[in-house]
Amino acid sequence: METPPSSPPARSGTPGLDVFKIAGASISGYVPSHKTGDRKYIRQPYTSTLEQRLSLYLEYHPHVRFYQRGDVSPAFVAAHHLNTPLGAPYRISYVYDGKPHEYLPDYVGTLSDGSLLIAEAGRESEKSKGQALAKAEAARCLAQLKRGEYWIGTDENLSVPRHYNLLYLHARRQAFATYNEIAATLLKAWPWGEQRSVNEFVQRWGPHWSETEVEAAVWKLVGDAAAEGRLLVDLTAVELSRSTRIALLSPDLPPILPDPLPSSLEEHGEAERSNGSLSVHLEEDTALEHQGVIPGPTFDASVLDKAEDQARFHRNIAAVTAVLTGKKLQSVAEEYQMAPSTLSYLVKRTKELGQIACVPHGSYHRERVLRPEFQQLIHKLYTNPMRPTVMAVYEDVRLKRLAEELSRREEAPVLTPTYRQVWKFLKAIAHDTSVKVARSGLKHPPREAMSPHSFVLSIAYPAFICQVDEHTFDQFVVAKDGTVITRRVHGAVLICVKTGAILFFGENNDESRWEASSPLFPP
Repeated sequence: METPPSSPPARSGTPGLDVFKIAGASISGYVPSHKTGDRKYIRQPYTSTLEQRLSLYLEYHPHVRFYQRGDVSPAFVAAHHLNTPLGAPYRISYVYDGKPHEYLPDYVGTLSDGSLLIAEAGRESEKSKGQALAKAEAARCLAQLKRGEYWIGTDENLSVPRHYNLLYLHARRQAFATYNEIAATLLKAWPWGEQRSVNEFVQRWGPHWSETEVEAAVWKLVGDAAAEGRLLVDLTAVELSRSTRIALLSPDLPPILPDPLPSSLEEHGEAERSNGSLSVHLEEDTALEHQGVIPGPTFDASVLDKAEDQARFHRNIAAVTAVLTGKKLQSVAEEYQMAPSTLSYLVKRTKELGQIACVPHGSYHRERVLRPEFQQLIHKLYTNPMRPTVMAVYEDVRLKRLAEELSRREEAPVLTPTYRQVWKFLKAIAHDTSVKVARSGLKHPPREAMSPHSFVLSIAYPAFICQVDEHTFDQFVVAKDGTVITRRVHGAVLICVKTGAILFFGENNDESRWEASSPLFPP
């Protein structure tokens, strides 16, 4: 057997060139990447959660074409089967305290225009002082020389909710045998910009293939769209699930970019301070400046808890106002450091909803398409003691009579609700307490536990906990203060309060064994 050639020795003073570790830290896991440039080598190792968050940020950034680890040795690459066309390790020389050093960035890659990308992950407290600033300055200068970008991902600017949503999507981007067929069918019934949920697709197409295949196809479509910047969902504000309303952006429109990462933490701090001072000036004249330009009522930014959200709201509303007053969208986006596609979508939402659309992570209430008269009647039919099905409610003649009455009253045709409208409304109210109680079929639904501290105190009323079979009848006996009565009881009788019948009587002979007898349960 031939001996494999040994890897070139690591330079002294350069950390991170270990076959089993990266920068002296053990590997925590791998991110399967679709941007390695080679389908055989898809693994991207990471040693910390911040590196994992930065890796997924790059994975789902539309402008990132390729990325790799920059702080690994050739031996590490061979041992872990990595694809590193830019070379490994990727050394950047710099001077600190009058001495030459080498900096190995976490990730290097290329952007969509072929320019260089250098990305570093770490805590902001560590990356904003000392030698870390010298490393960042050297990487930033190199990126500028090659007309590229240098990004710093920290615990402050890498959104945790967005990361969890990306993990959710990334785990569901695997292809399978029937994906292309299902995806083509779904896209025909899913117009660009229209909101749908996974449950709707499963309900409609599940019987044709299977619910598992349809759900997997939808999530893969959404994941691929997110990687291309075509997902019309704010992943920092919602939690993806089967009931989440999702819309896709047309491929003909510019992609939606995530919040940009700074190239310098010092510049980032200055930008935040300037945004804070800008919010103070804007807050004074918001009512005068935006009145008449943006429709609808005004929004008081002082109700927002975080100063960062207040500054972002004032930035958004200032940018939207500038576009609505005639300025070019591209120049306004550059001035306020926003993606043109994001600003365009924000302007559209502001025209529809008013200033509330400029609130960061805001949620908006949209009235149901179903008329309130039909909502009341459907709610009444669904909570009937007979517990009708959705189809029975949809086919009830009283809906048709109500439509006819509304048509005569308004002198215009009013259509009866479709099955889809009835189903969506009933699904929305299915978890309401009144509906759940009415649909339970119980005359007296059990009360909830009264005490979270003790199991005995949580018993709502006497005889609530009871176990019966053909041989035994076990029953808790509890005093008014919640004390379990055991050895002091020598006899007990259980009487039905409705009929007065004796259900149980027993005798405790030796303070540990009960002998019971009953007309219903003979000894």
